[in-house]
Amino acid sequence: MEVCNETGYFQKYAKKFRRAIGEKEFERFANLASDRERFTFVNELKWRVVNDLPLERTLNEGKCLENALACEAEGQLLQNAADWPGALRCYNRCYLLLPEECGHEKALLLDKRSQVLFQLNKYDQSLEDLDRAIAFGYPQELRHELWERKARLFQQKRDLKSAIECFDQTVDWLSRSKLTPEERTGRIEELKKITDVVYYQYKNLQKYLEPPRGARVFHPHLDGGIQYASNETDGRFAMAQANLKPNQLILKERPHAAVLVREYSATHCSHCFERIEVLHPCPICVDVVFCCGRCERSALGSYHRFECGFLRSLWGSGATIVSHLALRIIAQKPCTYFEALREELTNLSPAVTDKLPSDDYRTVFQLVTHSDKRNPEDYLVWTLMATMLNSILRLGNYSTTQPDDGFIGYLVLHNLQVVNYSAHDVSEVQRKRPNEAGKSVAIGAALYPLLALFNHSCDPGIVRYFTGTTVHVRTIKNIAAGTIIAENYGPLYTAMARTERRQSLASNYKFECHCDACEAGWPKYADMDESVIRFRCTGHTCQEALLFELASETYVIRCRACGEMVDIRERIKLLQEANMLCRFNEASHLYRVGLYEHALSKYAAIMIIMDQILVPPYRDYHLCQQGIRRCCLDLGACYVEWPTAEK
Repeated sequence: MEVCNETGYFQKYAKKFRRAIGEKEFERFANLASDRERFTFVNELKWRVVNDLPLERTLNEGKCLENALACEAEGQLLQNAADWPGALRCYNRCYLLLPEECGHEKALLLDKRSQVLFQLNKYDQSLEDLDRAIAFGYPQELRHELWERKARLFQQKRDLKSAIECFDQTVDWLSRSKLTPEERTGRIEELKKITDVVYYQYKNLQKYLEPPRGARVFHPHLDGGIQYASNETDGRFAMAQANLKPNQLILKERPHAAVLVREYSATHCSHCFERIEVLHPCPICVDVVFCCGRCERSALGSYHRFECGFLRSLWGSGATIVSHLALRIIAQKPCTYFEALREELTNLSPAVTDKLPSDDYRTVFQLVTHSDKRNPEDYLVWTLMATMLNSILRLGNYSTTQPDDGFIGYLVLHNLQVVNYSAHDVSEVQRKRPNEAGKSVAIGAALYPLLALFNHSCDPGIVRYFTGTTVHVRTIKNIAAGTIIAENYGPLYTAMARTERRQSLASNYKFECHCDACEAGWPKYADMDESVIRFRCTGHTCQEALLFELASETYVIRCRACGEMVDIRERIKLLQEANMLCRFNEASHLYRVGLYEHALSKYAAIMIIMDQILVPPYRDYHLCQQGIRRCCLDLGACYVEWPTAEK
């Protein structure tokens, strides 16, 4: 990955800056020893071409009352025609476009959207809209209608106590309505009768009702069979300290920071990456949306207040998601937080960081940067990008109390390098129709401090999938105690030849791969010889492959590693008794009908049996792993464009 692409104004800006500083100053930059010095050097010189950096804050751009009211009118027509999904889409669009100062219009809109959500059985979202309508100043003479709807919603949720309280509020607000005294009295009598019925139900059902559930608490998970180790060759890595079987959930982690790609900024929640059903907008910009009030408050209370108004300029610059994520890592926490860590960052050790939660910046700071492998020309561009991102923080009033001594800018430069080598794409399975083959699509990027420590293999032992921004990691093969637990950074041995794989990894991640597939020169899937079976030696500690040609009439083979004579007929008999084809077809059927957990168990059982008898690589091994991967991806975020056959 890079910090910017060829499109946008930043590339031109960087080239002009390079010409402006000349060779002597560039040589001085090339000889600098630390990122702190590099950032300070470039930041002091960038004024020479600062006018070519059109970095400005555009607030309220895209908000338009006229366009919003047109969407509302269209939504009203669809609501009258009982097209609830269509009305919801129009009301969502209207809410996004309403300017910040239009509180009255927002209150009336949220009332209408609440009615639609009621019809769609989205009771919690309907209640949230009602509360917001009241907060935006919904007319007092009509407020009794909102309280009555709240009561009806709580009835549907079987929260009878809250329903009674809302019916009582309805009666109170009727006193401020514009109804005639006779109409008001009639309504109060009706409501009292309804309240009496609900109260009777509440008293009779109280002992059977479940207590209301509180908010779910996220619990990160790291399997006890995993430990982190290090050596000079592999750096830091995850290792199995107990035997791991296929289909074990070994890691569940929320990101330290996450950023949506621009293409999904209007369809997914900017904070949690869930697809938007009920839209909650930023009151100032139209560049981000949120799925609920909780995500909206979290974002507006932290990073978005500094990014708001700059996103279009950032996207227009050609800055990649690497740059945005490096910025987000800083913007999501106050400046004082980083100042408090200033002295600690230079003396971090795994003994300290391994005990810290994922949201602690120290877990991120200690990840690899490969700064010693970067040439000065690239380093100059990266440092210049750090100065631009730091300018966004400065113009957004990120730091109003701390002196601008370059410390935050230095952290941004450090983050750019960490993110480039340690971030992961956050994916969603997308398909046109149900039962079609899905495609895993990157909708964003995130930094997971624990997952980032997993090393690469072209034959990985794990698969990762996502629910929102949370990553889940499962094993897809047997992993023996004492061996590295590896994930995959891109090329699989089954799809790309070793030379190309190694070139790709060296270019993007600055290392030469020495996994089993690379060292032994495993063939691609299409080149695997189906006429040869790779049986496992039966020696006590031997793992060598015994190559048996199907056309051969010799069934006793001497192992080249341990010298043991192995009767292949026993191995063949075990394969026949295992009935692999039937098991595989059962697992595939379970996947097709949507029973992913059951399919996973079947695939995992096949992997365990095959691993006892055979040695990879072979086609069935890869196909079974692919089955596990497909199931796991479908357990995560999925989107079907046309979910019903009729449509």
